[in-house]
Amino acid sequence: MVIKFENKEHEYEEWCNMYTNGYVFNRAGGRTGNVLHSVGCWHLNVPSRKGTYSTRYPKYCTENLNDLLAVVGELSKPDSWRKCSACLNK
Repeated sequence: MVIKFENKEHEYEEWCNMYTNGYVFNRAGGRTGNVLHSVGCWHLNVPSRKGTYSTRYPKYCTENLNDLLAVVGELSKPDSWRKCSACLNK
């Protein structure tokens, strides 16, 4: 199941703390902004952005990578998306 967090900062941070092995799709627009990350990625944990993660851009989260992959293409049209090279470079 994929959960969307938009303007729900506290809920997003709680989810990330509970599902440390989960995945986050950051929908910021454009190929460089529509990025799939693992929860612990440093790109998602920039100290200066704490408290604004889900207010800046919606986050789509799940424990199951296949669930998220099933929806990211639709979420990112027409701009496309990419996997984060820092945390999903496998």
